[in-house]
Amino acid sequence: MNSFVRSQSKDFVVGALIGFYGIENKGDIRDLYYPLYNGSISGNGGLSCGLNVKHDIAKSIYGALELRYCRKGSIYEYLLTNGVQTFHALRLDYIEMPVAVGLKIKLKSKTMFFETGVAYARLFASRMKMGETHNAVQQNNFKPADISWIANLKYPIIKSEKLLVGLRFSYSLFSIHPLYKLYNMDYGVDFYYLFN
Repeated sequence: MNSFVRSQSKDFVVGALIGFYGIENKGDIRDLYYPLYNGSISGNGGLSCGLNVKHDIAKSIYGALELRYCRKGSIYEYLLTNGVQTFHALRLDYIEMPVAVGLKIKLKSKTMFFETGVAYARLFASRMKMGETHNAVQQNNFKPADISWIANLKYPIIKSEKLLVGLRFSYSLFSIHPLYKLYNMDYGVDFYYLFN
């Protein structure tokens, strides 16, 4: 019985994560800021944190599930009529649940992990921060959910393989706005700590 419990606990690996991202909105983003056409759209910094669990399906294949908070959005910089540079920063806050299939890739001394799948995200806050006034205006015209394709590449930092660094990419499969074709894109670095 004890050996069975030990083998089952090794099959399930639970961890915590924190991620630092570049976040952008793609598609008809300029239409969202009409009539402010004299500006430029750029990415912004975003943060993500949460928990993850993975379970072995076969020797080198596993399933992974996460529950994470993530911020998405973009920045629109433009000139006022008096020539002063200012911006509007779109902030979209989601609770996201990625589901992925992973592949263990054995290297000489460590194992690298590649994951791909989809993520369902629920929007719980959306606002536009305006640089000239430092005010934030609630934005209620975004779809309440986002479904994205995700890809992760993870590598252990320490010998015990309890601390990993990962590269992550995510892109919306469907528009996040009912009127404009807008898509979330984020890319960055995750750090994972595995508890068992």
